[in-house]
Amino acid sequence: MTLCLVLHELPEGGPETLEAAVWELSESHMMLGGGMLVETSVSARYLLAHLDRALRRATQQGSLVVTEVTDELYAAGLGPDAADWVRGVLEQAAG
Repeated sequence: MTLCLVLHELPEGGPETLEAAVWELSESHMMLGGGMLVETSVSARYLLAHLDRALRRATQQGSLVVTEVTDELYAAGLGPDAADWVRGVLEQAAG
């Protein structure tokens, strides 16, 4: 599995559309204001295409950036449960 960071700038309803589309590819994700972390078995490129198609179908286009978190993720303000989840996903990906 891969951990992907998705950043977005979307109209009202866009984040909800993204989350619904993510459920089609992953059962493990965390929503953040303006972004999300997604544990997935697909590439960042495929995830971007999938999310963009879902937004276009819902006529909620906006800006999207998707990248794989390949080593460590540095963050501030995440609760301990969120930090533990991220650490676990990265450890699993490192294998």
